Amino acid sequence: MPPPIFKPRRRLTQNRLKYGIGLTIFIILTYLYLFPSSPVLRILSRPQTPSPHHTTASNSTLGFQKILVLSTRPSWRTRGLHAAAAHTNLDLTIPNQALPTDELITAFQSLGPSSVKHPLRGEAFNWLAHLDLMKLIAAQDYTTALILEDDVDWDVSIKEQMKLLSDAVREFTYAAPEEEGPYGERWDVLWLGHCGEPTRRDTRRLEYFDASVPAMGNYSGWAARYHDGLSEGVRVVQRAVNPVCSFAFAVTRRGARKILKWAGKGENEAYDIRLMQGCKEKRLSCVVVNPELMHHYVPPREFGHISNVAEGNGRASEAEEEEFERIMGNTANVVNSTRCRALFDSTCMR
Repeated sequence: MPPPIFKPRRRLTQNRLKYGIGLTIFIILTYLYLFPSSPVLRILSRPQTPSPHHTTASNSTLGFQKILVLSTRPSWRTRGLHAAAAHTNLDLTIPNQALPTDELITAFQSLGPSSVKHPLRGEAFNWLAHLDLMKLIAAQDYTTALILEDDVDWDVSIKEQMKLLSDAVREFTYAAPEEEGPYGERWDVLWLGHCGEPTRRDTRRLEYFDASVPAMGNYSGWAARYHDGLSEGVRVVQRAVNPVCSFAFAVTRRGARKILKWAGKGENEAYDIRLMQGCKEKRLSCVVVNPELMHHYVPPREFGHISNVAEGNGRASEAEEEEFERIMGNTANVVNSTRCRALFDSTCMR
């Protein structure tokens, strides 16, 4: 008599195998759901041996070949900027820029099909001025340049901040040791001063400690709603997908040329929005630090001051500079404002 065949046991073994495979898949999917992206890179502290890039990142141009300032004329903006630069030993260059004609502004406003957004006059004026600086960078063949708007402000510890940032950007972009410059070369735009950038837990990013970070409870402005992915005392470097405002941003030689091609054809409501669109669509390789290192200084609002862009749109400012220039304003999200330290011996974070 042949031995019995235990088919139920075989069926049970197959069921256990299927159950084990299913459980493994469930565990993997659960992990990917909870941790949906690449691991967060984290620099817990400064290296014990100072990086060779720190000296360059803390020089008079913060490690860039030039610091160029976008400005149309001497004003309270440039006077405060010069005072801040002297206080932190920065070397700024304010190129003389020819004002665009009304005909050129009108022509630029109308670029592109009717289906896209078009800039108002003030935005178009600002846009053309930024493009002029990109042309200068390309013509002079600068390896890198930092672009500042003339009302920008920064922390008195900016050079220490940039040392930390140089390590973070190089590690985040996997810069090779032989790459020149404290921030490497694997980016087009490095956004230092902005109005906001969403930072979420599912974003590949590099976190690093910085004692100069504002307390999250004091962080103000449009960007405050996006800071659920930030921790106290920590800055984040990540790929930029929604940076707004162009207070301060650096470009590489390659980046300047790509911006001229991408932003030179208009087709949006403002220059910074066009750059943001390029970051989103990966037409530009953009890296951002969050919270921002630079922000714009605002005079006391009760004097009726408005921006140059608003003035260009026909909203004339009623403020006289001598009325407010000797009265302290504020700078959002900068703990120890260099402008306020240099001009008023005080801090003025909003």
